[in-house]
Amino acid sequence: MTQLATSPQSGDLGPLIGSCFGCDESLAGAIGRSARIRRHAPHGVIIDSGEADQDIHLLAEGHARLIADSIEGRLVVIEDYSVGELMGLTGLFGWDGVPAQVTAVTGARTGAFANHVFVGLMSSHGAVALAVSRMLVARLSAANRRVAENATLSAPGRIHAELLRRAGATPDSTIRPMPVFAEMALALQTTRETVSRTINGLEKRGIVRRTGDGLAIVAPHRLEEMVY
Repeated sequence: MTQLATSPQSGDLGPLIGSCFGCDESLAGAIGRSARIRRHAPHGVIIDSGEADQDIHLLAEGHARLIADSIEGRLVVIEDYSVGELMGLTGLFGWDGVPAQVTAVTGARTGAFANHVFVGLMSSHGAVALAVSRMLVARLSAANRRVAENATLSAPGRIHAELLRRAGATPDSTIRPMPVFAEMALALQTTRETVSRTINGLEKRGIVRRTGDGLAIVAPHRLEEMVY
């Protein structure tokens, strides 16, 4: 794994842990003391499925991504992680048989829990077990949605749906920062050229607008109509 530094201290993970697991300050502090702070360089490997003794990581800073190689040798994005999300959960009780890596898209900081320690936290604290269950159900729902979209939507349709999802998570329907076309293409299993052509077409039609810091969805209802 590519790490810039490792510290045995829990640092300032307490508030993040409290938010992630829905627990009080005292329990959050106790959980945080079980973690080690790790820093990862951009594109560094955080978790490799081929390694034994994998840790569970709580993303404290940055952006991370779970990727795998397809049979054709292409990289496939399985899921993205943002601050406050746990990574490595599918390896809690042994390797799931999927060769994949979690890598830092940008520089990242994580709180790393030894696997057996995290299992112990789940056994001892219902808040931790409940938070993990909710996270896994949300990821399963997202995976099911991706499978359905890949089977039923065209590449432009998947791009339209992704733009709506990203904009829907913001109060002003503006995606910040501006989407990176190559990253979107990787996540949606299409090409950068298709993403660029689709978004440029939406811009010409006045459905989206580039702003100083992102991409605003000006006409979400029109965009919804273009998904299918």
